[in-house]
Amino acid sequence: MEFRELRSLVALADLGGIARAAEKLHLSAPAIHKQLKLLESELGVQLYEKVGRNLHLTQAAQILLPYLRDMLAEYQSALSALDEWKGLKRGLVSIGTGPTTYVLPAILKEFRHLHPGVEVFVETGNTPVLLEDLSKGSLDLAMLVSADLAEREDFCVEATWDFEFVLVSHLRQPPRRPRLSDLQDHRFILFRRGSRMQASIDRYFASHAFEPNAVMRLDNSDLIRAMVRAGLGIALLPYWVVARDIKDRQLSLVRQAEPPLFSKLALVRRRVSYVPGPVQAFIAAARNLDQTHLRLLTATRR
Repeated sequence: MEFRELRSLVALADLGGIARAAEKLHLSAPAIHKQLKLLESELGVQLYEKVGRNLHLTQAAQILLPYLRDMLAEYQSALSALDEWKGLKRGLVSIGTGPTTYVLPAILKEFRHLHPGVEVFVETGNTPVLLEDLSKGSLDLAMLVSADLAEREDFCVEATWDFEFVLVSHLRQPPRRPRLSDLQDHRFILFRRGSRMQASIDRYFASHAFEPNAVMRLDNSDLIRAMVRAGLGIALLPYWVVARDIKDRQLSLVRQAEPPLFSKLALVRRRVSYVPGPVQAFIAAARNLDQTHLRLLTATRR
């Protein structure tokens, strides 16, 4: 059994076809097919079967798959350790993030200044997808909203940042210190149902017995911000999303009488015995995020 055969089976599981697996591994389709047949012969079981036009893993392969992923991850860790022993000259950090995360660009800028030889790959996605990719080892780190998402034995929270949600309006003279109940007749623009942002907002509104008059539910902060700027409603958004608009008087801050809503950004990694040097360096850069950027996470004292 060789690692190249294990990689071929994992790639087949991830991509669902020999041709796609071959493209990912930079091999020919016949080479992938040969490796899989060798693996089947050695193990004495069938690993995949054709159903219609698609290939599906057998139950035997499904049982093997998590162990193979762990073996490949440990093998990659061993190679990374050897590279660092030789002297770190290059590397790769893969990071997943939601559609909008203010602190990530600031960390990336500092990290690339300190470690220009290390490449950083950033991929966006929703929380379940990011956690799945983190579990599989496809990502080294993930930037998530709310640290409670990572309170599982297989994840470590490496850094967190508190951030504030603020009510914003296009009105030049917004209501002064209203209670949420005073805003019942206003149109609200919210995140789509099921999103982590909206889950936090829903809990906040429910804790104050407030049911907003929702006229739109959208996918991301920047789109909601644009709708508020167009005068189509008010919204509760992370402060970093609207800080520039408030400063430029494009939007107005509505300071409600109730205490503000706070949440957290969390930098999370899979719990493994060895963390590659580039990943450790990125975590260090995240923990050292300077106060200039952190001030744009909250408007409470402004």
